[in-house]
Amino acid sequence: MEKEILEKYRKAGRIAAEVRREIEKKLRPGVRILDLAEEIERMILEKGGKPAFPVNISINEITAHYTPCIGDTREIKEGDLVKIDIGVHVDGYIGDMAFTYCSEKNPLVEANEKILRDVEKIIRPGVTVAEIGKEIESCAKKYGVGLIVNLTGHGLERYVFHANPSIPNVANNSSYTLREGEVIALEPFVVESNGYVKESSHTEIYRYLQDKPVRLPEAREILRMAREKYKSLPFCRRWLCKSFSPVKVSLALKQLEQAGAIETYPVLREAKNRPVSQAEHTFIVMDKPIVTTKLGD
Repeated sequence: MEKEILEKYRKAGRIAAEVRREIEKKLRPGVRILDLAEEIERMILEKGGKPAFPVNISINEITAHYTPCIGDTREIKEGDLVKIDIGVHVDGYIGDMAFTYCSEKNPLVEANEKILRDVEKIIRPGVTVAEIGKEIESCAKKYGVGLIVNLTGHGLERYVFHANPSIPNVANNSSYTLREGEVIALEPFVVESNGYVKESSHTEIYRYLQDKPVRLPEAREILRMAREKYKSLPFCRRWLCKSFSPVKVSLALKQLEQAGAIETYPVLREAKNRPVSQAEHTFIVMDKPIVTTKLGD
C-alpha cells in the first residue's frame, strides 16, 4: 500500500476513534438520537473527514441501518442497547467502526468487545475468511452468546464501503485468503442465542446506482448529488431535507427507487425482536495488523 493511501486510511480511522471517545462522554438516558447523529456528523467534518455513510443509531432489536429522520423525537432510555456505527472517509479511504452503549452493565456488550479483541489476534496475510468466521463463532460460544448469522464483515476500498470479501460471523466454507495491505472491517453482532435479521418497511438510507431518466427536477438534482457529492457512498433523507422540502424529497426518492437509479437500505430488525449488540473495527492486513479505528494504533 502506498504511503499516502495508508495515511488517509489511518486518518479516517483516527477521526472515527476520536469521535467515539468524545461522544461516549455525552451518552446517557434522555439524549435525543437526532441530536446525537447531527453532532457526530458535525464532529467528523470539523476533524477533517467526511461521513462515509449516515451515522447509524440502532436501538435494542433494531440492528442496523437506522439513522434518525427529520423531527425524530426518540431518546435513549435506561437499559437500551444503543449501537452507534460511524463511517469516516478521507478522499474516499474509509474508517468504519461501531460500538454499543448501555447505561447498565450488559453481558452482550461485554462479550461483543471481547470477541472482537480475540479475533484481532488472528488477522494477518494468508488467513482465510473461513478461519475468521470459525474463530468468531468459537469466541461467541466461549462467552456464552449467539450471533446474527446473516450479517457479515466486509472489505473496504476507495469510495466502496462494502467491498469483497464478505466475512460471515459464523463458520463457513470460503477459501478467500487475506492479502497484505487489504482493508477489512469486522463487525460481529451479538444476541442471546443465534438469530438473524429481517428487513423492515422503513428506509432512510440510500445509495447511487446508475443514471436513469426521471421526471421531477428534484429527483434529477438528488441523483446528481448522489453521484457527484456522495460519490456512490450512502446518503440519507435527513441530509437531503437541508436542500429540499421533505415532501419533494419523498417524491423524488420514490421516483428514483422505482427507476432503479438508487439502492435502498431498509432498517434491519432482529427476527424475534431480541436486543442486539454490535462492535466493529477497521483493519489493514499485515503481519501485525493496523487497527485504524483504535486510538494509539
